[in-house]
Amino acid sequence: ERIPQLVDRSLRDLLDQALKRLDPEWRALVVAHYYLGMPMPEAASVLGIPLGTAKSRLHRSLAAMRIAMAIDETTASTPVPGGQFA
Repeated sequence: ERIPQLVDRSLRDLLDQALKRLDPEWRALVVAHYYLGMPMPEAASVLGIPLGTAKSRLHRSLAAMRIAMAIDETTASTPVPGGQFA
């Protein structure tokens, strides 16, 4: 399913930051499937990877984005010494 166009701005910013942290190959899959609405078999074909690889990559990408968003959300209002993530 596609990401709704009317998403809270702060959530959209968190999504964008998390997406930017992904490896380009993983990001391309997330964009193709969720932003462009391509079915997984089509996204895999366009990217030239097996369907199983695409499914695995998408699962890992979403997990990485969840972690990045949780970190960003927690640290956005809490300063960290030296500006580094723990």
